[in-house]
Amino acid sequence: NTTSGAYAVYNDNESYADTYGYLYNWYAVDDERGIAPEGWHIASDAEWMELEITLGMSESEATDTGFRGTDQGSQLAGNSSLWNNGDLGNNAAFGTSGFNSLPGGCRGNLGNYGNVSNYCYFWSSTVSSNHNAWYRNLHYNYSDVSRYSYAKISGFSLRCVRD
Repeated sequence: NTTSGAYAVYNDNESYADTYGYLYNWYAVDDERGIAPEGWHIASDAEWMELEITLGMSESEATDTGFRGTDQGSQLAGNSSLWNNGDLGNNAAFGTSGFNSLPGGCRGNLGNYGNVSNYCYFWSSTVSSNHNAWYRNLHYNYSDVSRYSYAKISGFSLRCVRD
């Protein structure tokens, strides 16, 4: 519960980091120390939309909130053995984009952990209000991808984009 850049590992168990990586609050995205390697940056909300459109989502859907598109979530997911059985992994488009998103769960705004094997969450670098920022979410039982805004103090995964 901090407004400084911070990270955690799921359930405070370092063995999760080997598979899923770390969960970062949004302030780590905006931190002056620079979370992304040189020549890279955290994807903005607009860059996520560009990716989703490239994968076949309509431009009008890309700007909506909630679950949008058709099979873009399945395209972005990877390593089916880590996901719980559901529409995401059963869709023929599963893993076809090469993005290889894993269901690393999250750290909630109260410090609780949840949803490993069920969901993945990725921060964008774009704020939506003083306390919230845009993120993307894949859910094991949906083949589409969601776009929501949530509390910056929560812990989600990050993806970098080459400058």
